[in-house]
Amino acid sequence: MKPIAYAPRRGDRVLWIRFWAFGDVLEAAADACNFKRRFPDVHLAFMTNPEYAGLLKLQPYVDEVLPGRKKPLAEWAAALGAVRAGRYDWLVSDAHKGGRTALLAWLGRVPRRVGVSTVFPFSWCYNVEPEDWFRGLGLDLSDRSAPSIFPSSDDAEAGRAALSRLPSPRVLALIGAGNADKMWPAERWIELCGALADRGWSIVLNGHGGLEEAMGRRIESAVDRGGCLLNLVGRLDFAAMSGVARACDMALGNDTGPLHLAALSGVPTMGLFSRSTSLSMGLAMPWFRELCAEDICGSGCRLPIKELPSGAVLQAFESFAEEMRQFPLCSSGRTSA
Repeated sequence: MKPIAYAPRRGDRVLWIRFWAFGDVLEAAADACNFKRRFPDVHLAFMTNPEYAGLLKLQPYVDEVLPGRKKPLAEWAAALGAVRAGRYDWLVSDAHKGGRTALLAWLGRVPRRVGVSTVFPFSWCYNVEPEDWFRGLGLDLSDRSAPSIFPSSDDAEAGRAALSRLPSPRVLALIGAGNADKMWPAERWIELCGALADRGWSIVLNGHGGLEEAMGRRIESAVDRGGCLLNLVGRLDFAAMSGVARACDMALGNDTGPLHLAALSGVPTMGLFSRSTSLSMGLAMPWFRELCAEDICGSGCRLPIKELPSGAVLQAFESFAEEMRQFPLCSSGRTSA
């Protein structure tokens, strides 16, 4: 393996790659944000699936976005062509460890490549492992002490306008999840949202997909008395979602990509989990809290999230909300990179 210059230089072109899984893409973007704060004079490009490209183009630390996919083969080949055409000095894959990304790095003609492959010999595809590189740069990519996802001014204004009829405080209820094991059921959401409405909270429902749209309608019909609830399930793209999140005072939801979006935007956020996993996923913000089923029934419990009682969630949420009223990010002035 040839020795490489450890730190990027002024003007270097750096390509960060994370293709899929919305929450993971956002966490990779937060890593890239930390990197760009440390090296502001590099050109930072980000390659991701096309559905996430619009939101990443809005981020002030991203200079270029390359939409691309790992599969099918034709789209991977197009991504490879874009990497070659970009003439990048560095390629960083701090999450993908599979063969397609490793081949992209190897065949992309990028001289300095940061990553790990579980498929091909390390020296074929990469020059340095991410942990070693980041440690050498003095970078702690787990740092989430500042927001790293920002809506455009237009999306922020549209979010405020969409929620203008709802009085504060407002909570963004993230009712969806990637699979059924992570879903808190509709009847629990109805109990919680009803209790929050009784305590003066306005509720904004967020999610996407047919199952979540049906769930949103059910919650809306049961809870929306006096105009305290706005159902936006299935109505927001990711950029608009970021504007709506920033117009809310709190967020609460399942282990889902929009939970990462709210938390990385600086919105005080509580996540609902079966067991404690949020730190390993990058949810280490001082304004983030997790509530786990195992916290309710004791360590080692395997209580599914659907059994997490709404009363326990309400109590934890109210305590967290009171704590966050003293937190500097809990103001309408949250902005900016």
